[in-house]
Amino acid sequence: MRVICITQARMGSSRLPGKVLTPIANKPMLEYHIERVAQSHLIDTHIIATTIEDNDQAIADYCHTKQLQCFRGDEQDVLQRFYEAALSVGAEQEDIIIRLTGDCPLICPELIDQAIRKHQTGDPAQYTHISLAFFPRGFDVEVFSMHSLTLAFQHAHTQAQREHVTLFLYTQPDAKIVPIETGKASWGEFRLCVDEIDDLRLVEQIIQLLGENWLTADHKTICKLLTDNPELAQINKHVAQRIAH
Repeated sequence: MRVICITQARMGSSRLPGKVLTPIANKPMLEYHIERVAQSHLIDTHIIATTIEDNDQAIADYCHTKQLQCFRGDEQDVLQRFYEAALSVGAEQEDIIIRLTGDCPLICPELIDQAIRKHQTGDPAQYTHISLAFFPRGFDVEVFSMHSLTLAFQHAHTQAQREHVTLFLYTQPDAKIVPIETGKASWGEFRLCVDEIDDLRLVEQIIQLLGENWLTADHKTICKLLTDNPELAQINKHVAQRIAH
């Protein structure tokens, strides 16, 4: 059984175009994400899933330069792109799939591993995720089997289900949803994903304050930084998260 991590990334963000390759301290934002994912002890394969659109050639070129695995697929049918990305690295039905997004530069490898372990000790059909009621958005991790992903690919038909990879999985009447709730409710108020310029400003500030420790800083360290410096969280407090509908 392999653990395959797939990060969705594209340049065509409507609110902050080109955000995933926007430099932070002379390093593309996506690179922070990739280097922190690489600290996971349980991931066997990490692949970047981008689109076949011309402007995403930049992501493909970046991956080639960094010798990273990259798959290019449909821009609108994200579920299909995600499914085909898994197949491109030889995913088998019993394999574990991790879904991440490239706009989370401070993704935490210890939370990725915690979610993987929780999934490995549970029902293979379950949908395991980091609960955003107890962790900041930007620490998002979703875990499920390749078999579950295959079922979603075959049976999800609405536009929302095709656009949001896991929507079909966690909205089924018999869905087995297992949240990771080991954080704090106060942490759930923080926002560490990047959708707008003020999100980027916050992440820049955090990375600057972490200094040389940016790579190994765990979720507790990052959340303590935000708790101890409440003015930081105010930078992007007004940004509204778009939801699947």
